[in-house]
Amino acid sequence: MWKDLGNPKPRTEPGTYTPLQWTEGEALPLAGDNGAGKGEDGTLPLALTSFRALVASRRTRYSLGAIDLPELSDLFSLTSRIALTGPNPLGFALTQRPAPSAGAIHPLHVVVQLPGCPRLFRYDPLAHALRTLVCRVSAVELRDAMNRLVDGGDGALLLFVAEPAKTLAKYEDGCSLVWRDAGVLQGFFSMAAEALALNFILLGVTGEPWVSQLVDERGLVGVGAAFVGTRAQSGPRSP
Repeated sequence: MWKDLGNPKPRTEPGTYTPLQWTEGEALPLAGDNGAGKGEDGTLPLALTSFRALVASRRTRYSLGAIDLPELSDLFSLTSRIALTGPNPLGFALTQRPAPSAGAIHPLHVVVQLPGCPRLFRYDPLAHALRTLVCRVSAVELRDAMNRLVDGGDGALLLFVAEPAKTLAKYEDGCSLVWRDAGVLQGFFSMAAEALALNFILLGVTGEPWVSQLVDERGLVGVGAAFVGTRAQSGPRSP
């Protein structure tokens, strides 16, 4: 049974909170960049050097230029594309993809809305393609609603869509696994976008009520949304 946690929204009047106090003893310093991962010659592997630079540069940037299909192709290749297909003991194939998933189940879909386009697309991770969705959801109304949260500019809108029954076929009380899968995947998108010099903005909504209307059958729920676009302009940055 899927547990509905509601759709987060800012309070009209924010409250205040005093963080808990820990009872702690002596600190063990952890020096940064202290040589972990160095080879026998004392140098860092290129991959580690690049990853450190990537982590240091990642920010949320609120200006979004137009994104094209080759850039989306690279983004999905780094986050969602199926590398290997395994057995199907649950009635569907288990898969290996860049982002980890509980039980190799990958219960998440990504729905894409391109600016100015009246259609929605679902990313097909096996064919590595965007498939047009035939559904009751108005892409224009969806885009307008998300633009009221954050100006998506000329970027693409991504909806993270969960199919919980896939995970619940293997796990009892597996709802938290679906949410953890969603967080991991969104983190992968955030870092992959940075590596591709794209701007990526996570939105503080689930994507409901639109997500549950994408198919006529019940079974889909929204677990997040984001805008992604090019760095055509500079804009404010946040951590």
